[in-house]
Amino acid sequence: MSERPADVASMPRSETATQVPAVSGTGAVVRARLYHLDAMRSVLMLLGVVLHAINPYALDGDWLVADSQRSAALGWLAAAIHVFRMPAFFVVAGYFAMLMLRRHPVADFLHDRLRRTLLPALAVLLSFNLVQVWFLAPAPADGFVRGALLPALRSGEWLGHLWFLVDLAVYCLALAALRPWLRGARGARLHAALARPHALPALLCIAILVPLATAVAAHVAPALAGQVAGLVNPEELLDYAPFFAIGCLLQLDPALLRRFSQAGPGIWSGAALACAVLALPATGAAAGALAIVARALLAWCLVRMVFAGFLRWTDMPSRTFRYLSDASYSIYLFHHLYVVVVAAMLLARPWPALGKFGVVLAVATVLPLAMHHFLVRSYPRMRWLFNGRPLPPAGGGR
Repeated sequence: MSERPADVASMPRSETATQVPAVSGTGAVVRARLYHLDAMRSVLMLLGVVLHAINPYALDGDWLVADSQRSAALGWLAAAIHVFRMPAFFVVAGYFAMLMLRRHPVADFLHDRLRRTLLPALAVLLSFNLVQVWFLAPAPADGFVRGALLPALRSGEWLGHLWFLVDLAVYCLALAALRPWLRGARGARLHAALARPHALPALLCIAILVPLATAVAAHVAPALAGQVAGLVNPEELLDYAPFFAIGCLLQLDPALLRRFSQAGPGIWSGAALACAVLALPATGAAAGALAIVARALLAWCLVRMVFAGFLRWTDMPSRTFRYLSDASYSIYLFHHLYVVVVAAMLLARPWPALGKFGVVLAVATVLPLAMHHFLVRSYPRMRWLFNGRPLPPAGGGR
């Protein structure tokens, strides 16, 4: 039916985690690289830079740096990107997490995933994000640590754009805990269920209702909607969990991934319906609940469109996307401080919002890219610290 855990576990280690087994016409297991997922992951990362560069200039924005020059067009662009970007990213992340879990022992899986998420997060927190907190803080009467750093930690401002790495670490811990359930007879039943024609629509219907359930839970227990220790927002964690979970399930059956990566008339109609519902005035609890479901429907429709588009247009070897697959992570990790500093420097300039946005985006992309190319890419210890790549054997690197 589909690739079996035994087939995957027998594969040798690979740093890229984008080589997956496929079944040829003779039944032999062959290698196939998912070029489009490499490309998608890098583009979704870079769109985060675009979103943050827009923040100072969006009409309804009250961001860390708020410029008097605003642009409705930039706000609409940010809203459109926001609907699908992180959902699609978590689907891809779930796919590769399940791939690695099936290829390696649980201990190796956790070591790799936590190193790739929490180590870069800690490194950026103690460098770039620490400088950002200092840059944005007024002169506190009771000192920098008590007057600025601790409040930034409690509110989540210090973590900032790294929040998704903490969420990924939580998801990977949960996935590792489920590893025994995914093996043996229960795993075989799951494979059989995923092969059924209506498995994907049923999964997506359940996933669309999750945000409604979490909204109700947050209404009953408001603490779910706040930051816990400045690290995790429980409501947000639950909202994105279905995307990660669906990504994991897509990895279990190549046919399911192929079906998910098709965007036919039904997907386009669903997106149009969701947009129509969201255009209605949301007054009352029923209308609010309908809007939550419509947003979830729109997100899933757009995610499937993104998968279909990347499969059609980027599923081929590309030196550019191969390079960006690594570089985009560094760019995203480093860019936020540049956005804040450059946007603050431009506050007094009487330039239009689009011009300022262009300058901020250029600086926040080019300088982090240079740092990746000349530092992270060139020095193994920098790759380990900021990308979580394993160090070479002693004497094997600079």
